[in-house]
Amino acid sequence: MTSALNDALVSTWVTGWSRCRNYDVQHDGVVHASLRSGVQAGDGQDWEYVLAHPDETALEAVSAEVQNHPGRLLTVVGPPPTVPAGIPLKALSTGEKLMVVDMGGQDVEAPIVPEEFEATVERKDPDWFLVTIISTEEHPQGEGSVAARGRVAAVEGYAVFDRIWTSPDFRRQGLGSLVMRYLASLALEHDVEEGLLVASADGQALYGHLGWTELADVTVYGALEDDTENPSHSDAG
Repeated sequence: MTSALNDALVSTWVTGWSRCRNYDVQHDGVVHASLRSGVQAGDGQDWEYVLAHPDETALEAVSAEVQNHPGRLLTVVGPPPTVPAGIPLKALSTGEKLMVVDMGGQDVEAPIVPEEFEATVERKDPDWFLVTIISTEEHPQGEGSVAARGRVAAVEGYAVFDRIWTSPDFRRQGLGSLVMRYLASLALEHDVEEGLLVASADGQALYGHLGWTELADVTVYGALEDDTENPSHSDAG
């Protein structure tokens, strides 16, 4: 049985997602903040605040912070809320979903990689992994091309997957599934029971096919004058 949406679950996802991207992270009660890089027009850094099922007090406080500091973001995990009166914000990103899977159904052994590809694994500290799939000379497109990659972090009993990407030149060859299975085997080196990720509208079908279920909507808000373009939690980076 998979977890229900709650503040602790979202806190864990923010920690793992930030770890996979080398973002600083802070937790202050029900407000979970990640110092994002490269999402504003000037490719600077600013805080993204994440709330799960926020109450009126928390929503109003964080909304005011975002309104007073254009470039900062408010992400709500759960049903899209009504923005507090007098604090004009706009939705910058919709359509993403927080998804969950039972890691007990995943294979602890690394998958067999077809001879047209090879997999490299980078082990990062603390407790996250980067898997890259590279073409070999057996592939019609030749060797040395990065075909797919992905990341996973082990955090407090959860495996947080991120930046699952396949090159347009190598799509429809099963590499997305291969990366996910490889990452799962690495995460299971740790005591993880469930997997978490935020999926784009395009990615939700793939993860659903792999046994993942939708847990909650993910909506990003910014100040009216914010020029951030579609701040995704599922981009390849």
